[in-house]
Amino acid sequence: MASGELVVVKIGGSVITDKSRPFSLNEEVIRRLGSEIAEASHDKSIILVHGGGSYAHPVAKKYSVAEGFKSAEHLKGFIETSKAVRKLTLDVISKLTEGGLKAISLPAAALFITRSGKITSSNLEPIFSAIRMDVIPVTSGDVVFDRDLGFTVLSGDSIAAYLAMRLRAKRLIYVIDVDGVIIEDRVTGETKVAEEYSRGMKLKSLAVNAEDVTGGIVNKLEEGFSALEAGVEVLIVNGLVEGRVEKAVRGEPVIGTRLSKS
Repeated sequence: MASGELVVVKIGGSVITDKSRPFSLNEEVIRRLGSEIAEASHDKSIILVHGGGSYAHPVAKKYSVAEGFKSAEHLKGFIETSKAVRKLTLDVISKLTEGGLKAISLPAAALFITRSGKITSSNLEPIFSAIRMDVIPVTSGDVVFDRDLGFTVLSGDSIAAYLAMRLRAKRLIYVIDVDGVIIEDRVTGETKVAEEYSRGMKLKSLAVNAEDVTGGIVNKLEEGFSALEAGVEVLIVNGLVEGRVEKAVRGEPVIGTRLSKS
């Protein structure tokens, strides 16, 4: 791969879309993030993963695609969700490149095979080839083929953690629409952003968006802690605030939450 440390960036669907409105794209945010990542990537290898947002989640939920192949209706949902993800990725790539990022789409369905929802095999050569060419590979949460279920939903959070662990990334950055993990102070009861978050700390809210079929913040933290235990730095930052993603990619101090083992 290219020289420099590897950073995996996962941009949440709530950052790149408005989850309250189907097929709504936050164009200016994506364009800005493309510029920030481009600026920060000169001495680093970057892999970018994005969520399904208001394109994929409503369709996947409607057809219960995560359950796998049980009927013709499920198969229809598999196809329709795949179409929604492809449309979103093309829209995202378009805005990222407008921001100055050299990026190429690599569909997760062509990279990963799962068994009961867990990645069991992968073809990462397209990712290596992109990085060697100084192009940032972009993949996403997607519907993928599954050896037990026929097909299922594979979250972008899971993909990002898998790639960070498998490729021994320096840093995994989860980009969300708030400042970090929200907790309640044990002494004062005050709600605040945790600068560091470890297992066992109480989240202020475990609420998951009704359309989110991939587990929301709970799954993000589970995947993040798996990467942390494998030796990867894990940060959670707000992508709606200018400059924070760029600082996180560079490894500079930034407002957000760092996962901690203790």
